[in-house]
Amino acid sequence: MEIKKIIKTTVMAFAGIAIAIGIPFVSCKKKEETPPATTTTTTTTTGGSTTGGNPTDTKYVLVISNGAQAVPMGKEMPLKAHLVSETGEVTNATNVTWSSDVGSISGANFLAGSSVTVGVISASAQHNGKTYTAQVPVSIEGASNLFGVVPSAIIWSPIGGDIPLMVVYLGSQSTSYSFSSTNANIASVSSAGVVSFHKAGNTTIVVKATIGGQNSEIYVPVLVVAEPEIPLPVTRVEVKPAVGELFRGEELQMEAKAYNSKGEDVTNKVTFSYVVEEKLEEDGFSFGIPVSINNTGKVKALTIGNAYVKVTAEGIMGQAEIIVNPDTVIMVTPFHVQLGGMVFDPMNPMNPPTAGPSEQTFTAKMQKVDRDKYRAKNPNFLIDLPNPSNLEWVLPEDFIPMYPDMFKVVTLSNKTTTSVKATKIDGKSGATTVIARSGIYGGVGSVFVSP
Repeated sequence: MEIKKIIKTTVMAFAGIAIAIGIPFVSCKKKEETPPATTTTTTTTTGGSTTGGNPTDTKYVLVISNGAQAVPMGKEMPLKAHLVSETGEVTNATNVTWSSDVGSISGANFLAGSSVTVGVISASAQHNGKTYTAQVPVSIEGASNLFGVVPSAIIWSPIGGDIPLMVVYLGSQSTSYSFSSTNANIASVSSAGVVSFHKAGNTTIVVKATIGGQNSEIYVPVLVVAEPEIPLPVTRVEVKPAVGELFRGEELQMEAKAYNSKGEDVTNKVTFSYVVEEKLEEDGFSFGIPVSINNTGKVKALTIGNAYVKVTAEGIMGQAEIIVNPDTVIMVTPFHVQLGGMVFDPMNPMNPPTAGPSEQTFTAKMQKVDRDKYRAKNPNFLIDLPNPSNLEWVLPEDFIPMYPDMFKVVTLSNKTTTSVKATKIDGKSGATTVIARSGIYGGVGSVFVSP
């Protein structure tokens, strides 16, 4: 998940998953060759060995350091890439040409588009007369999802084993989920959301949800990469645990393993470096990197939010995701409402539809999380807090740059500490969220407007 955001919605507040990702290395070609039109990822090599010290004969792979990403609509992300030689030496990639099918590129910066979709970011670099290319999957997230899926983008190999998807939802509504792949020959998914990888290529996992009678879906891009033909000292780094979920002040020890091009465990032969990077969120919901990490991989939760733990050995990176849960949440009621149009009763589908209202009052309450009950999966882990303070009501366009006009479908009025009235705008149709927030905490209610 998308996951799935701490501040954007309490729907995303209580789950996290970490995925160990070996960043792909793709295509080393002679300069005069034409790059393939397909998005299928392969690895080829040219040139001789490094024997004799001729730098033009050294073989490399290109690595996009960003890894698989979920980027909010309209958010900018700096792009980074480097070259790794067959001896494991890392060289800064210069003269990199970037492109993407789901956003615009300015220099070495990616700007996510204004619609929810999936695609790839591609890089091409020239070095010693050869062209090297690589890709990473990216998903563009909206602000009005009522559930999340983590990981929100996947890079993996056919020999890396399965990856379970985690659907993230916090609320009292009834839920059901289904999973499918747009190309099961590349990567398939079970009815429980476990993804299996079969051969190199691109596909998308579609996760459909029915929550409180409302249907929604999220797309997870998947890039399956083949093992490189260059016999690198390290071709894959795996990072565990699979779930990196903490509360503030807690610690977690990360474990990393490295494998060479023969699939052999070379963990004891390499040195790992550990860094943490903040996961991109919508503007207005960024509070810095929420965790720290030391040189042995011990993570400490500092504040709520999401972060990537990136572990590098011999220029190859593995990636895990950490979520730091809030101790307080805001719950908004109703969970979902339709304004305008004709409304069907999901519990009595044979009944004739009725005209939808033009306005709806939302209420909010703050609740404290009992950590022990939460971890014991006790459904009563939330404790009501009386008299919430400094609570304000906003719409996504109030704080997200470039929020599309098509989602500006309601206005807010009659704001109090615990309630607000949403009124549909005549002539508009679409979906949005009504957000209650107090400091670093937030909760949402969903609104669909029909003409």
